[in-house]
Amino acid sequence: MAVIWKFYLTLLVCFIITHSVSSQKKCPTCLSIKEPKPCSYYWTKFYDRDDQSGSGDWELLSNLRNENPGQICASPVAIEAQLTNGSPAAASGNNIIISPNVGLICKNNNQLNGGYCKDFKVRFLCLN
Repeated sequence: MAVIWKFYLTLLVCFIITHSVSSQKKCPTCLSIKEPKPCSYYWTKFYDRDDQSGSGDWELLSNLRNENPGQICASPVAIEAQLTNGSPAAASGNNIIISPNVGLICKNNNQLNGGYCKDFKVRFLCLN
């Protein structure tokens, strides 16, 4: 059990390092059940497949994979969302659902005061 917690702690530290320092950075070690080994993480490019028109903005991982074969890893460990102008997703004021396993969903009917979703782009953190 301790090995599993060390793995997740290392993964979190590596995420913070890669997210705050550069788009590709080597992490000190990845812990596996057998033995530690070097690892690295990388960010994909940003994807914006859907506009906010219609029912909202849907940047779904399944659609992004279909439209960009081989460009997104099988099991992303994190996701980052921004507005298409580069502002942080939080600046949108939108209620969004975001997950590295699903992608980003912004539904117009979930916004306060009859507001509409902004246009988002997403990228995924992957383990080499």
